[in-house]
Amino acid sequence: MELLRDLGVSLWSWAVIALSTAAFGFLAILTAWIPPRGGTYLFWARAWARTILFFTGVPATIEVSGDAAALPQAIYMSNHESGIDILLLLLAIRQDVRFLAKRSLFWVPFMGWSMWLAGFVPVDRRRIDKAKDVLSELDERLAKGTSILVFPEGTRSRDGSLGPFKKSGFLTALKSGVPIVPVGVSGARAVLGAQGMIVRRGPVRVRAGHPIPTAGLSVHARRELMERVRREILALRV
Repeated sequence: MELLRDLGVSLWSWAVIALSTAAFGFLAILTAWIPPRGGTYLFWARAWARTILFFTGVPATIEVSGDAAALPQAIYMSNHESGIDILLLLLAIRQDVRFLAKRSLFWVPFMGWSMWLAGFVPVDRRRIDKAKDVLSELDERLAKGTSILVFPEGTRSRDGSLGPFKKSGFLTALKSGVPIVPVGVSGARAVLGAQGMIVRRGPVRVRAGHPIPTAGLSVHARRELMERVRREILALRV
C-alpha cells in the first residue's frame, strides 16, 4: 500500500513539475527581453517554485535573518542534497541572484533555455581547465551588483552529509569583499533523494543565517572562512 501511495505521489509530482516547468519557462523566455536581464526570469522562477511546492503538497518553511534580507548584495552558500533545494532557495533569496548550475541543465527544454537567457552560470565539473572562466563570470556578475548562489560542495550530497568544500566560491568572496550568507536546507532529501525518482510528501525548511563579512580579509583567511561557513551551515540545517 505504501509503495502504491509513493508511486501515485511521484507520478502526480513529476506531472506538476513537467507542466509547471514548461509553462513558466515559456513565459520567462517570452519576457526575457524586458530589462534588466534576468529580472523577469526571477519573477517567473519564484512563481514556478511556489506552484510546484503547493500542488505537490510539500509544506515549506522559509526563515531569513533580518540582516541577510536587508543586504543589497551577497554570496549565498548552501548545502545541496536534493533537486528541491532550488525551489526553496529561489524563495529564500530575495535579491537579484544568479546560480551556478551544471551545464547539462541548460539543455533542459524551457527551464535551461530560460536560465541561459537570464545569465545563470554554467559549470562543467569535468573541465577543470574552465574553472578560471567560471570565476571570471562570477566576478562579472558581482561587479554588476548581482548576488550569487554557490553550492560549496560542488554537487549534491549522496548520503545527506555535508561534503568537503571547494575553494572557488570563497576566493571570489575574498576578492570581491561581498559578504557570505550561510544557508541550511533540511528535509529536502527525504522528499526527493539525490538519485531517486520517488517523491514523498514531507516538510522542508530553508534557513538563511547572518552575513559573514569578507571585506578587508586576505586570501590567507580562506581556510578559516571556509571552516566558519561550514559550521554555520551545519547549525542552520538542524
